[in-house]
Amino acid sequence: MLVSAALSPGVVTITLQEFAFSLAFMLLGLFGALSIAAATIAVFPQIGPSSLTSNTPKKTYPSLLVSSAFASLRNMAPDPLVIRTTLQTLINPTHRAPGFVTDEDQIAMVLAQIIARWDATDLSQLSDDQVRELWLVERLMRASPAEAGALAHFFASPTAMLAMRDVLAAPVLA
Repeated sequence: MLVSAALSPGVVTITLQEFAFSLAFMLLGLFGALSIAAATIAVFPQIGPSSLTSNTPKKTYPSLLVSSAFASLRNMAPDPLVIRTTLQTLINPTHRAPGFVTDEDQIAMVLAQIIARWDATDLSQLSDDQVRELWLVERLMRASPAEAGALAHFFASPTAMLAMRDVLAAPVLA
């Protein structure tokens, strides 16, 4: 009997606490519980939708080169600042001949298409590796057939690059 008298306050407390808890949920209902969950997520953003997104870096650009070419390209290309300046004058010339598309214009169009493929609008948005890659494309477009063949091995699709170079180098028939 003494045992039941000693335990009765604990039993009463547990029973009433469980009753109070179930009564609160009964009053709130399903929509009340959902609103409490939404409020909790809003107050504590670390458990909200931002924690569900991965912290992976932005996808890299679609390179035209094979991955092993970047080390060689860094050694043979000029400083990226010099390349940017040269390419800027090529892509945005100060004067144009009206009505005629020159070789310079064609190379500038090829480079502009590559820049657009990388979702950039300006050379300043490109990384140093991307600028070096454009330099290599420009060099390939201006190269002799033998030099173009040697440079094509840097590209993931050498036949496509050589075909593009051959189209630009072909004489225009009148």
